[in-house]
Amino acid sequence: MRIDDMSIDQLLELNQIICRRIDELRDRENLQALSQLRVGLKVTFEAREGPVLGIVTKINRKSVILLAEDGTKQYKVSPELLRPLRDVQ
Repeated sequence: MRIDDMSIDQLLELNQIICRRIDELRDRENLQALSQLRVGLKVTFEAREGPVLGIVTKINRKSVILLAEDGTKQYKVSPELLRPLRDVQ
């Protein structure tokens, strides 16, 4: 069936299926990223102002709290954006 031939109801149902699948894949990526982290681990990520080095202070189900290495700022970051410092060259 072509998408141009689908009714609104069919398109809405397809949209729900696609959104559920996207959520499942994101949850899987999130869990994988969280499994690599622990409190006290030094990590880096790319912020608007450039690369940030920080230390993981708290791990939530969908986010990680970091304290900037210089101790001046706290960040709430999605775990898949973080890279352990040992991976940075």
